Amino acid sequence: MALRLTLIPVPTGNDARAPLFPGRDRLELPPERLGESLAEGVRRRLADAGHIVHAPEMVLGGGVGGEAAAALAEMDYGGWACRAMAEVAGADPEAFELWRTDMAAAPHGGESFMAVRARVGRWLASIEGRKGHCVALCSPVIARVALTAALDIPLPTIWRLDPTPWSAIELTFHRGRWALRLG
Repeated sequence: MALRLTLIPVPTGNDARAPLFPGRDRLELPPERLGESLAEGVRRRLADAGHIVHAPEMVLGGGVGGEAAAALAEMDYGGWACRAMAEVAGADPEAFELWRTDMAAAPHGGESFMAVRARVGRWLASIEGRKGHCVALCSPVIARVALTAALDIPLPTIWRLDPTPWSAIELTFHRGRWALRLG
């Protein structure tokens, strides 16, 4: 039996019209906050899971149990946390461009994308021996990074991955490799 991992990207409260670098503030996830059909889909996935993990800044409501996994924490954006991306790009365009193009850079004083990928990759390796279904609730950035780590694809691919909030990204681990499950 293979491990099935469902990543659920949880919106961080950003407004797409004025995106912010998220902080690591507590984020409560009561199912009633979701629309009815969306809540039912998420509940069904959670009910089907043998193991539920979530970013430590997320608090699951509605009697949903789960384990906080430090490796799934939102990226540390250092001095850019909770600032508008347009503001940062306007104030320091060179640093912003460096952050977007050099995966090892952390001009904000927080984590680089490479550091995030290393921690998420270690977490993925730690669950490879499990069987059954695991659901992981994390930010969209962490979901993107997890995909690059699991599929061993270039890290800059994160800019071409666009997970829909509350969607299900299905990965399986079987015979020593991760695979993306589509459909």
